[in-house]
Amino acid sequence: MDRRWRHWQRLGGAALVALVVAAALELLPWKLLERLEWQVYDQRVRLDQIGTQDPALKIIDIDERSLQALGQWPWPRTLLAELIETLFEEHDAALLGVDVVFAEPETALWQRHWEQLREQYPVLEEASLPDDGDQRLAEVLAGYPVVLGYYFQSDTSAQALSSSGALPEPLDLAEAPPLPLPEPGRFTGNLEVLQQAAMGGGFFDNPRVDADGVYRRMPMLQRWQDEVYPALPLAMLLTLLGQPQVSLVVAEGAGQPQLEALDVGGFEIPVDGRGAALVPWYGPRGHFDYVSAVDVLEGEMAPGELAGTTLILGASAPGLMDLRATPVGAVFPGPEIHLNLLAGMLHQSFMADPPWVAGAELVALVGLGALMVVLYPLLGAPWLMALSVVLVALSLGGNWWAWQQGLVLPLAGLLVLLVVQLLWHLSANLLRSHWQKQWVAARFGQYVPPALVEDMVDSDEDFGLAGEERELTVLFSDIRDFTAFAESLTPRELTEVMNRLLTPLTAAIHLHGGTIDKYMGDAVMAFWGAPLRDPDHAEHALHGAWAMREALEAVNRELHAEGKPPLSMGLGLNSGEMSVGNMGSRFRMAYTVMGDNVNLGSRLEALTKTYGVAVIVSESVVARAPAWIFRRLDRVRVKGRKAPLWIYEPLGLAAVVSGPRQQWVGAYEAAVECYQQGDFSDAEAAFRALPDDDPVTQLYLARLAELRRQPPSEWDGVWRHLDK
Repeated sequence: MDRRWRHWQRLGGAALVALVVAAALELLPWKLLERLEWQVYDQRVRLDQIGTQDPALKIIDIDERSLQALGQWPWPRTLLAELIETLFEEHDAALLGVDVVFAEPETALWQRHWEQLREQYPVLEEASLPDDGDQRLAEVLAGYPVVLGYYFQSDTSAQALSSSGALPEPLDLAEAPPLPLPEPGRFTGNLEVLQQAAMGGGFFDNPRVDADGVYRRMPMLQRWQDEVYPALPLAMLLTLLGQPQVSLVVAEGAGQPQLEALDVGGFEIPVDGRGAALVPWYGPRGHFDYVSAVDVLEGEMAPGELAGTTLILGASAPGLMDLRATPVGAVFPGPEIHLNLLAGMLHQSFMADPPWVAGAELVALVGLGALMVVLYPLLGAPWLMALSVVLVALSLGGNWWAWQQGLVLPLAGLLVLLVVQLLWHLSANLLRSHWQKQWVAARFGQYVPPALVEDMVDSDEDFGLAGEERELTVLFSDIRDFTAFAESLTPRELTEVMNRLLTPLTAAIHLHGGTIDKYMGDAVMAFWGAPLRDPDHAEHALHGAWAMREALEAVNRELHAEGKPPLSMGLGLNSGEMSVGNMGSRFRMAYTVMGDNVNLGSRLEALTKTYGVAVIVSESVVARAPAWIFRRLDRVRVKGRKAPLWIYEPLGLAAVVSGPRQQWVGAYEAAVECYQQGDFSDAEAAFRALPDDDPVTQLYLARLAELRRQPPSEWDGVWRHLDK
């Protein structure tokens, strides 16, 4: 049964491996594994943020305080021009990236704003529009290193809209193979006069935000009309380095080329196959210095305080909608995300997930899955859990080591595989235990007591039905003169008496751990030491025999009350090697014992009539029951056996046999010893000195009288019994 069960258990384990592998390869429409992978990635990020503080990177913040002091957004272009000019002229900034877009002429903005006000408040009179600040802003942009931001749109609703504004110059790529870069449907750029005046431009939208809305990676490149454009942080790096040529690091493998990294003037940016880089998180929100825009304009900063710094102008005010969910914070300003990316480029602190990671994950899943499918069915629950803990620890430790080397290896698939395999095999073991219990109960319940069946189920012992040699104790019992007793009863009364008799006798055997072999009319055959091993089988068999005698006494009291004659019973017990197992034919099988020692037990039961005692045991039983007191009955040779043996009558546990009774046993043993030595006169005198109510004593006196009348030519003390 175990072999077949393990076969099905392995098949189930292999199916689970296949499901996890299919989910990891995205062959199934399940998103659970992907979402778990995101959570595992976020946890690693939170545990190991880079933490480096770079004072040369700062954010010029359009915060709530600036909006209160300078007015709501959008600010006049002349004010923005003044802000930019102040940053470079008074504070010696090195580079400014602008995380906002100037998509419309300022006059159009003011016109639309004034018309909305007049619709709401008709009493307002026409007002003259302010001077156009776009030219002023363009003049400032032309004089300083400023990189403007813009955004692409790829959603379906954007397809029907036309693009607006102007794009900067596309990237100068060394090679541009047909890679699967994002291809948006439209863009919203800056006014052409502003974009031409600026030193460069980069997009700040992110089409690679994960489905849970968390900002984990950002594309460094997007393709528009067969030209490739950089993200804002990359455009700022290009400006800092003097616009070097960008080289694509491509891995040539099976199928299409796989993009691995961007080489920007010797600075390498690891990206995935679609050109997106994992954001290198330096810390929680506020890790980089924020400088309020109003402090710059109102002279709250000392001149030259921003000397040599690289800045990003952007908004942290909640109302300006530039807050993102990230692994390190649910509300994270967009400008600081770009600054994290720029810091990662400058400090080369990116995490990489190269194309070979998918193959490595597949190998790990298949290899670990194969190990578990082969090994787990062989283990019990404690070892299963211990090995699973070890494998989880190795997986976590290996993954963390790779993380420290800058590699992002998938982990969720391995953890899911380990958990589902553990649950499957624990469940299978539980089911196997249940079915094994049912199997054992079905096959042994008719032979052994329910408590012993429970012990067999809980035991690791092999208690199968196949025949084997084992040391056991066998018991035979028989009701004396039952034929004559049965003749006085009707068939119905006989059946009722048999049930009343065999039920307590069986209960007595079961109470002391015995196994019923068979019922033979009024006779019962039982044994101890199988199917579950019992080192004290002889002791337990003696207790069982004593309990059977007590059960018969209780039945006799009932029969006496009913006016029926009492019953007497003889029991024979023998211990030794026996063959035990399921024996029979294909038509009928029985769990039974066989062998010479079994036959001897039957012979001993038959001798109880001859010696007039209730129980006779062999010398092998005596040797295994030191707590009991026995008296030697005789040294005999029974039919079918050449070797003589001592037979004994158990008198009870030594702890409960009284002193006078033990003295009587001593006198009796002295008489038996004289008899064995052939000193018949002394033996007769010794036996006559004993009480005359003992049938064994009377048997010896009769035997001694015969021996005096016909002395034996040779004497060995062995009495031969020729009957079965």
